[in-house]
Amino acid sequence: MKTIILVQHTEAEHHLNGRIGAWQDWNLTAHGREQAFRIGEWLKCTGCGSGWAMYVSPQARARQTADEISRTLGITPVVREELREVNAGEGNGKTREWYREHAAPRGPVFDPDHRDFPDAESDRELWNRLLPFYTDLVSSAGERVIVVSHGTTLSFLQSMLSGQSVEDRGRFRFNGRSGSLSRFTVEDSGRVTADYVNHFID
Repeated sequence: MKTIILVQHTEAEHHLNGRIGAWQDWNLTAHGREQAFRIGEWLKCTGCGSGWAMYVSPQARARQTADEISRTLGITPVVREELREVNAGEGNGKTREWYREHAAPRGPVFDPDHRDFPDAESDRELWNRLLPFYTDLVSSAGERVIVVSHGTTLSFLQSMLSGQSVEDRGRFRFNGRSGSLSRFTVEDSGRVTADYVNHFID
């Protein structure tokens, strides 16, 4: 049996300055660092620590979250490039107002190949980027794993753990917020139980 805990990075600069996160590298705020440290303490109280592995996005806000968690748990995070946030292309780092004004309109029917900008990543491309990591995650020998990443990326991992396809995201998807945690148990039979989803401790 495998336990997987997904942690969405805590409060970062783009949550306060009205900018798009995506592939732009934003740092955590002071409050975000405090949030992340408290998450580490909370996870330790629930049994996390020695014997756990931690994987993290290479982006600053996720790495800083993982570093603060590690202060309590003593786990060295392993950077995985696949865990980056979705690439918004030209929209990376822009203001939210600019993004809404310039993004390509979405049609009435969900299209997993839609791109907000020509150089942005579609849902299908993000799904395919994450799929090898997900396959390794659920099939590896490690039984207790923490993944620290971003809202959209983790939403896709949640969909995968729930047995969805990328097309299913047109009718149902998960939506977390900064600092939220989800815990899944994967039995040897492949059965998945969501112990809690997008739980917020602050």
